[in-house]
Amino acid sequence: MGGQVVVLRKAMAVMCLAALPTLAVAWDRDDLTTFLGSMTCRACDLQGANFVQTDLRATTLTDSNLTSARLYFSVLIGANLDGTTLVRADMRGANLFHADLTGANLMDADLGGANLVGAHMSAADLTGANLGGADLFGADLSDADLTNANLGSASLERASLLGANLQDTKVDNVIYCKTVMPDGTLDNSGCGDK
Repeated sequence: MGGQVVVLRKAMAVMCLAALPTLAVAWDRDDLTTFLGSMTCRACDLQGANFVQTDLRATTLTDSNLTSARLYFSVLIGANLDGTTLVRADMRGANLFHADLTGANLMDADLGGANLVGAHMSAADLTGANLGGADLFGADLSDADLTNANLGSASLERASLLGANLQDTKVDNVIYCKTVMPDGTLDNSGCGDK
């Protein structure tokens, strides 16, 4: 059964990538082959890759370049994206439950409505990123740069923002409950009866 799942995941990834026009291909074909063969690729060039609605759970793309990649509604549960470049990546509605995005570059990425429950995002660059409506329950955003980011309507319950830069960050309707703020204080303003 496990082997069938891996084959199915690879087939889905190949179909998604095959849907791109030839001129839009920016990724390295050898890196793509390596990734599809093992679902692991370190320091790979997969710029502009199309992984829309693809099951990429528990994959490893450490220090890879996924600039402008399309990952919306993808399943990246437990994925290792430590140090990965995801500048302008479209990750709307993606499931990044407990994903490792430590030190990742997510400048201008769209994570609107994404599931980032328990995600490790410490020291990530989220400058200008859209996290509107994202679920960041228990996420570690310590020392992250959220300058000019949009956190509107996001849930930051039990999240850590310790040392994070929130300069000019949009925080309209953010839910704070047992949230560690940049200065180390606890914000329980959204806890209600919890």
